[in-house]
Amino acid sequence: MPERAAEPVLVAGAGPVGLSLALALARAGVSVEVFEALPELAREERASTFHPPTLEMFEEWGVLAPILARGMKIHNLQFWERSSRKLVADFPYRCIAEDTPHPFRFQCPQHQVTPLLRDALLATGRAALHMQHALSDFEDADAGVLARFETPHGPVSRRGRFLCGADGAKSRVRERLALPLSGKTYEDRFLLVGSDLDFSRFFPGMGPVSYIFDPEEWVIVMQLVELVRVVFRMRPDEAEDFALSEAQIRARIGRFLGAPADFRIHMRSVYRVHQRVAERFRVGNVLLLGDAAHVNNPAGGMGMNSGIHDAHHLAHSLVRVLAGEDGGLLDEYAAARRRVAVESVQRDSDRNYAALGSRDAEARNRELRETAADPRRAREYLLRASMLAQRAAQRPQPALQPAAQEAAAR
Repeated sequence: MPERAAEPVLVAGAGPVGLSLALALARAGVSVEVFEALPELAREERASTFHPPTLEMFEEWGVLAPILARGMKIHNLQFWERSSRKLVADFPYRCIAEDTPHPFRFQCPQHQVTPLLRDALLATGRAALHMQHALSDFEDADAGVLARFETPHGPVSRRGRFLCGADGAKSRVRERLALPLSGKTYEDRFLLVGSDLDFSRFFPGMGPVSYIFDPEEWVIVMQLVELVRVVFRMRPDEAEDFALSEAQIRARIGRFLGAPADFRIHMRSVYRVHQRVAERFRVGNVLLLGDAAHVNNPAGGMGMNSGIHDAHHLAHSLVRVLAGEDGGLLDEYAAARRRVAVESVQRDSDRNYAALGSRDAEARNRELRETAADPRRAREYLLRASMLAQRAAQRPQPALQPAAQEAAAR
């Protein structure tokens, strides 16, 4: 291996994607340094869904058991109709029991997962995590990347063999590469409310993850260990402050339930969503992954998962390149993951979003019922919904074996 490969891989961003990449690299024997602009790991209520392929990756990296202890396994995916208050379709995850060792959807807020990834990363002894290091600039040359960071104690420079931008939708890495995120922003805004309300009291038989169809105000209900997250589609003319007021939140939930209810509000926020992708995921020794490379609407919970899948693929490619294989493997990573982002993640999440507010409810509901009633079609549906179909469409990425780890470390 060339001597320059001894330089660490630099990772900008200590969210679930950046930490996953760093952990995968460090466990394979690669020195890695992670840089995060914030003083501590983010604690905001963000993504909370983990699909089976992601759980398989966590198992490969040795962190699955502590992660599973923090959340809930979801064994059925449900779809309801708001107007009739009836169950449209129920998809049991046992349909994919032969396709994955983890045939369930797992609900856990990402801010409870990132500390576990961080601790596992630091325990490898091959990684450093630098908080309050905001990337300001970098220089890329054949020999590697010189990155500059602003810190409370002044500017800092670090040299690495590669720089990986996992620094989110407002990525400084992508900005410095002059790569815009092309696509669209949805007109709708979404109201997210966390409460202790038991929705099954009002929708008998409602499971912990349910999508409720309505052409005007669809709803998504997701049960977590400590609270229930509910997402409402907002009206275009609705003022944000008005929607976030406690009185309006209680009135909105009351209309949805069709009856008054007593509950505590634990959190609330309004957000917009986008469907965008960078033109390229690689420029020289600089690579993009996660939200820095692509963003999509949250219907189906594919955003964070696809970013972690980026990290899994990129880690394998970097380990092989650092062990002396052809650098074209990184171009293959960039092309393959961009193709997945456009042709699979964005397509499927856009389809999920359209179904929530479809005005052709009869055709949508009939299709879902027929699909759920047919074991073969139900399995195919869950393979797509669980992102397992995406995995099958890609070149296999086997777990790194000790020999590969030792080669990467040399």
